[in-house]
Amino acid sequence: MKEVQRLIRELGQSEGFNTVVLTDASGLPMATSEDFEQAQALAAIVAEVLRVGQRAGERLGMSDLTEIMLLSQDAQRGVLYRQFQAGGRHLVLAMVIQPNHAYWPTTSRVIREIQQLMQKVT
Repeated sequence: MKEVQRLIRELGQSEGFNTVVLTDASGLPMATSEDFEQAQALAAIVAEVLRVGQRAGERLGMSDLTEIMLLSQDAQRGVLYRQFQAGGRHLVLAMVIQPNHAYWPTTSRVIREIQQLMQKVT
């Protein structure tokens, strides 16, 4: 789990990213970046955000939604939740981002690395 913690801290220090937390589907934090207080706040609403996303996906006929983004009014800041499976667990990578940066390739790489690390553990 030390390697997962390292990945999360490095992601939080990357350009365009601020606070990052890896949680389970209920919002239990597994690894956090430097800003522990804001990471706890992100984690605290994971379950509710996932419920809203699931309901929206069902209503729209898109039940396979895995990413939810909330943007500030000026679109300079956002909160991103990416769901994925790793080691037989439903996990969420939640983070505060600057949406004008290309976040998808970076978060996809980190998710793949977490999946590989957790595969070794199971």
